[in-house]
Amino acid sequence: MPLPPLKAKIVFAAEANMLWAGLGEGFFAGPAQTAGWFSFWQSSVNADCLVAVLCAADRPVFILPLEIVQKGPVRVAIFAGGPHANCNFPAISGTHEIGRNDLATLFEELRKARPDIDLVSLARQLGELDGITNPLSQLPGRENANVSLAITLDRNFETVLARNSSKRKKKKHRQNMRRFEDAGGYRIVTAATASEAEAMLENYFVWKADRLAKAGIRNTYEPAGIKDFFHRLFANETGLEAPRFQLKALEVAGKYRAVLGKSYSQHQTFIDFIGISEDGLVSASPGEFLFFEDIQDSCNTNLAVYSFGIGDEPYKRSWSDIEVPTYDADVSLTTKGRIYAGYLAARGKLVRTIKQNDVIWASVRKARSRLFGKRRDPQ
Repeated sequence: MPLPPLKAKIVFAAEANMLWAGLGEGFFAGPAQTAGWFSFWQSSVNADCLVAVLCAADRPVFILPLEIVQKGPVRVAIFAGGPHANCNFPAISGTHEIGRNDLATLFEELRKARPDIDLVSLARQLGELDGITNPLSQLPGRENANVSLAITLDRNFETVLARNSSKRKKKKHRQNMRRFEDAGGYRIVTAATASEAEAMLENYFVWKADRLAKAGIRNTYEPAGIKDFFHRLFANETGLEAPRFQLKALEVAGKYRAVLGKSYSQHQTFIDFIGISEDGLVSASPGEFLFFEDIQDSCNTNLAVYSFGIGDEPYKRSWSDIEVPTYDADVSLTTKGRIYAGYLAARGKLVRTIKQNDVIWASVRKARSRLFGKRRDPQ
């Protein structure tokens, strides 16, 4: 029996939050393309959000949550969450094949519903998730400057360790464990209540602000509503048997020394952020210690992949055996949108070229820290 044709619609406000339930159980979605993320972002950060939907017989099979932002004279629809939305993948039921014509119909429906939008810019997308191909990969696009590094878990921590410096990792972990025990004892804590989640996030926000300021990098947590968004997002998941979002922390002598923010799809866990306290125990590498413990715990689950998310760092490389490219795609709805899409493509190519050259990228980071970072107090 042939599947019913897909119909496109644009959904606003409260009605949008009911869409995800229509996908049924076991749907596929990037963590930032789930109902909770969209709802909290819209109510905490940007009220101008909408959802582009493809339906079969009035049941959603494809959900694309977007927020509308102003870029100079250009109005752009992006994944709800802005720079905090990474490893993006639309919410899909997996029951219907979504073709180019379906996507063209969807964006035409968006143009009719919101003629003020110039461009749909979909950045940092995964080409596939949990074995399912991203329908948006059919759009003309380009590779993002940032890769996503990940670990094949194999349900065996010894196998994971054996891929890269097993003895060194174990030795360093034992040494740091002794330091934490000598400092007053340690434990790994998973936020089980809203108050625990709040305390972990407050520590993380302070540590991150200081670290970004020293590096001369803009703090993306500072705009209005974003901290509130994260507080609500993680508090809402505490106590659930299978949370989509989760906070873990390393506590030493009764104080948090590292905080890890995680999210989940069906068969992967993603590291959304990590922060550490730069106090007297920083030389004991609290962040690395927490990663070691969390990766070991993840090997005892049915998860197939442990993703470090967007960004290439040495500590990620020291664990990873998978390098996943991410993709950007732009859909122009007006002439202004086409011009801005050209700018984004040129800028993306330049950034990618810089980041692929280790010498140039190191120089850029050093210069940024000197020019824009806050001055350290003399020692």
